[in-house]
Amino acid sequence: MINKTDYLFVASDIRHYTHTVNTNSHAQKMLFLAPIHVIIYGFDLGSSSFHSFVASIAALKTMKRRDFGNFQHKVFPYQFLTQSIAPGLLAITAPYALTPVGISLLATSSIGGLLNLLWARPKCDEIKRKRNFIIDNVYGGDDDKGLESDDCKPLNKEFMKYHKWSLFFNMVSIVSITAYSWVLSNGFYSLKK
Repeated sequence: MINKTDYLFVASDIRHYTHTVNTNSHAQKMLFLAPIHVIIYGFDLGSSSFHSFVASIAALKTMKRRDFGNFQHKVFPYQFLTQSIAPGLLAITAPYALTPVGISLLATSSIGGLLNLLWARPKCDEIKRKRNFIIDNVYGGDDDKGLESDDCKPLNKEFMKYHKWSLFFNMVSIVSITAYSWVLSNGFYSLKK
């Protein structure tokens, strides 16, 4: 027969074991999520900033205008999709409790990418198609003549309007994901406690 002292000892032992298992599984989860979180963060910030500030500038200096436009047309969907999805993945994989500031920064970065992906890029692509049609059919494919023509000036003006919005959304996304680095570092620091 089990006396009251034995029962309390067994109950205490079970609670200690349960707490140890829960603590260990939580720590294992954090150890599993931390590298995934850092890799996603590095990919989002690195790819967006490298393409925006290095690759695009180098391509603009070395490629013909239309080739550059075609290059950007192929790359932008991936860049904007990354800017749209990565912040959500960061929120899911955060190995620490996200603060309201962290959530706001991730949401802002994602919204910047979504606005580019779903609004500014399609508008710019539509205008470029119209402009290239005029250049090819009226000016024999001569981009320099066509772009300076009265036929293309209104399209150039409209393109610049949406391109400026695209640049703004891109900067919002990059600046907010860069600012998230302070949340990330504070979050990792809080795990040490």
